Amino acid sequence: MSQKMLFFANKKNMDVKKRMSQDIDDLLKLKYTNGKIAVVDEFTDINTDSTLQVDGVFVVLCLSGRCTCDVNGSPYVIRKNEALIYTPNSVIENVLFSTDLQFRCVFITAEYAENTLPMPAVGWNFRLFVQDNPVISLLDREVEGFCRYCDVFKEKFTDTTNIYRDKIIDALMQAFIYDFGNILYRLVGLNPRPLSSAENIFDNFISLLSQSYPKRRNVAYYADRLNITPKYLSVVCKKTGGKTASKIIDAYVTKDIERLLMSTRKSVKEISNELDFPNASFFGRYVKKNLGCAPNELRHRRCRTDEAGGRS
Repeated sequence: MSQKMLFFANKKNMDVKKRMSQDIDDLLKLKYTNGKIAVVDEFTDINTDSTLQVDGVFVVLCLSGRCTCDVNGSPYVIRKNEALIYTPNSVIENVLFSTDLQFRCVFITAEYAENTLPMPAVGWNFRLFVQDNPVISLLDREVEGFCRYCDVFKEKFTDTTNIYRDKIIDALMQAFIYDFGNILYRLVGLNPRPLSSAENIFDNFISLLSQSYPKRRNVAYYADRLNITPKYLSVVCKKTGGKTASKIIDAYVTKDIERLLMSTRKSVKEISNELDFPNASFFGRYVKKNLGCAPNELRHRRCRTDEAGGRS
């Protein structure tokens, strides 16, 4: 196999434009991005041996040729119709690719994934599967669907006259996640992995939280439903999901708040009542603590951002 060495810079805590357009500008020709999502299908030729570790998620689908790399110390080969799934802060090293490599890559920042994308209860099983199987095989129809999404993303990134461009891209990304989740669902079914006791508790907690509305904001409520103590639930969440139970609850509640502020004309008081806050004042303090500004300011700020994004 004729090979070329592929170089990746090592930067964290930056949006995709800064991370990929500035720090890896010599490697990735970023034509299609909005700063949080990127679609990439070209490499430049750099003969440098280094490491990739970024705070983001990406999927690289091989269309022809092959690529070899080490993921968290384990060697992998990616061939035609196979995809490498990169999860935040994994380490990829010793990357080599054939001269006939063709690929498609979809990248999203970890912050965007956390704040924008859905986290269904079954998502935890997917995460466990991907940790054990970072390289997966796609069916022909799944490869075709992946490439269609990439083409539509590229079209929308260049559609600067559309005032709803960013909203369309967000909706398209959610559709992509669900379709890719369906691929993982097929593979998880073929390779079931039993959950540990802690993982099972976490899975049940996420299921309970995602299905409840309005969501209770106290850990004790969910712990009681799971027949464990609040302290133990927080320990399980921190160990298994990387965050305390209260932080996870806040993440789900703020998603509901943002959806209601951005997608409805309900007043702040109406939203406060719908989400079972004691009063609008408490609701305002909660929003400012978790989202950085007052509810009406957040609503106006997002509207201005959307308008600016549509004109860019």
